[in-house]
Amino acid sequence: MMQQLPRERLVVAIDCVAIMEQALASTVEYVKQRTAFDRELIRFQNTRMKLAEAATEATVARTFVDECIQRFDNGTLDDATASMAKWWASDRLGRVVDECVQLFGGYGYMTEYPIARAFADARVQRIFGGTNELMKELIARSL
Repeated sequence: MMQQLPRERLVVAIDCVAIMEQALASTVEYVKQRTAFDRELIRFQNTRMKLAEAATEATVARTFVDECIQRFDNGTLDDATASMAKWWASDRLGRVVDECVQLFGGYGYMTEYPIARAFADARVQRIFGGTNELMKELIARSL
């Protein structure tokens, strides 16, 4: 079972990146359609800056997780790096989805919208597969 922990943590990281990317895509679509003060939300500088930050975080997470997938495939993914991927991706997911909910406004908190479900689901990612605090401890032990 212990040999499968890096794989489990990698799977959590992959899931986090996928949710992050979906949340970002649906938020971009939403802010292009939703208006306030007679213009689309995407035309507000704050909206664009928040989306730029979220897109960057998602891209960095995707790049790191892709590297971890390559390491897993060639048998070189170690426990510490898998723990880093799980911690980083789930932490970034929480941040990105939180910003996306904010851009949805009140609708972001209504369960009829997929972003509300992503927000609720993002929280558990930091718990299962080992809490993020445990991930940091495992990483620290490898230093």
